[in-house]
Amino acid sequence: MERGIHRVSLITAAFNHRGMNMGFFKRRNDKKKLQKVLDDVQEQVSLEEMLEEGAYSIAGRCEQIMGNAREIDDGKKEYHIVTSYLNDIEIIENLASDEAEEIKKTADHVAKLNKARDQFLNTSKKISDAQFKMIQQQEDEIPDAINNLRKNEEYQSLVKRDMQYLEGEKQEWEIQKRERIRQQKTLRRASYFLFSVVLSAAVLLLILSIGFSYDLRDAWIAVIAVAVLCAAVIVVRLENGRLDIRQARANINYAITLLNKVKLKYVSITSAVDYTREKYHVRDAREFMYQWDLYQEAVREQEKYRQTNQDLNYYYDKLVNLLKKCSLYDSRVWIEQPQALIDPKEMVEIKHNLIVRRQKLRSKIAYNLEIVRKERRKIDEMLRKKQKISPQEAELIRTIDQMADLGKK
Repeated sequence: MERGIHRVSLITAAFNHRGMNMGFFKRRNDKKKLQKVLDDVQEQVSLEEMLEEGAYSIAGRCEQIMGNAREIDDGKKEYHIVTSYLNDIEIIENLASDEAEEIKKTADHVAKLNKARDQFLNTSKKISDAQFKMIQQQEDEIPDAINNLRKNEEYQSLVKRDMQYLEGEKQEWEIQKRERIRQQKTLRRASYFLFSVVLSAAVLLLILSIGFSYDLRDAWIAVIAVAVLCAAVIVVRLENGRLDIRQARANINYAITLLNKVKLKYVSITSAVDYTREKYHVRDAREFMYQWDLYQEAVREQEKYRQTNQDLNYYYDKLVNLLKKCSLYDSRVWIEQPQALIDPKEMVEIKHNLIVRRQKLRSKIAYNLEIVRKERRKIDEMLRKKQKISPQEAELIRTIDQMADLGKK
């Protein structure tokens, strides 16, 4: 019993489908008419009687017929469209030479502009969207920013070289100071050694003079002269060393003072350079200039793309208007395949594909028609086996025949 209810509801749902607009239907209210007949069958024929007398199978076959009828209708609609396109091709192929030449020239413009647009869309971006947007927002100030960054980087390099030079000078004076201090220590040790030698010589001369009564006046003079000369040299060298050390310390302090000033300049200019680099997301002025060049190139490409689209829209409209004058079924479809209007080989290929497609549709329609006729014959066989047919069942069959326009074929 539940299966009988389900089957009848499936039939009802089938006629509630979008197929209500099919070509088999002669009037828009045919669906309501069939629905009324089905409702009458449900109200006046018990489910047990439907199952016993085969009404269930009749309803199922009616559902099958309508399903195939929708397939036939859809196929015929598509068959009509394909045939219309083939007729359009025939019209285009038989155009007068002057009309065909103008259409060909316009289609050639469309094809070239399409190619240019596709090349732009398929070209990988040289500048990121974020970088492009950032430069676009600050476009007016970018040239000055690049120039300022370049000058600041040059000044930064100059200050850095000065800082390195002063650092080198300070190191040299440090080395010189340490060398002079080492020399001072050496001279002091030499003075101690000289004093020991002179003292030893004096003791020796004194012993020889007193103990052996030698006349060593000349020796005394020589020892004293050597001692005085060496002492003078050591004293002079010590004094010069002291002066050099003092000068080295003064130079070191001066170098440190200058170095501190230069470091402050370097920190300041480095801060300015780093801020600009961070603000514009670049490593240096060279990269900044490169990004600016890429941006300008992208702007030119966008303008070219915009102009291409304007030209393309113009030639789209022109091509459609030219084709409309030929009374085609669909004039706009050719703007997507302009090459077929230029190259006969392309048109032959499209024509061949449409012919193959139409043949398949014809086979599909014939296949569904055969199924409909077969199901209708089975319904007749089932009806002949029944002892009686209710008025509602008869109305259902008649309505199916009228709507499907098949009769008892």
